[in-house]
Amino acid sequence: MGALAFLHRFGARLNPHGHFHGVVVNGVFEADGAGGARSRTAQGLGSEGLAEIPTEVRVRLLRALARRELLEREDVQAMGAWEHGRSFSLDARVRVEADDRRGLEPLLRYCTRPAFALERLREIAHGHRVYESVRPGLEGASA
Repeated sequence: MGALAFLHRFGARLNPHGHFHGVVVNGVFEADGAGGARSRTAQGLGSEGLAEIPTEVRVRLLRALARRELLEREDVQAMGAWEHGRSFSLDARVRVEADDRRGLEPLLRYCTRPAFALERLREIAHGHRVYESVRPGLEGASA
């Protein structure tokens, strides 16, 4: 199985917003007998299986953070009690077929984008710049 994870530390308004994007191969790679490899689509991972992943990720991550003493036990317990979706989510609606390079490129560009978009920075006076929000009026929300 193959996967890529992209850590993002900021939201669209340069607000602190730690999160990551992942691209996961829906299948496994196996030897093709000619010294190469081929992929085989995974069977049995439907919407029910995908729905269980965020909960399992949350449990394992919180356990690891507690074990490494990066979070206080009380905080780990509180975060573990949050309603589903408040801290971890999975969106598996985006699907790109194996040979769809035109679909794969925009997905990877989105995942690898930098936190700071130069096209949103503009000078309003000499030495004064402003960074324009993607969604004006939502400065208090995270992106």
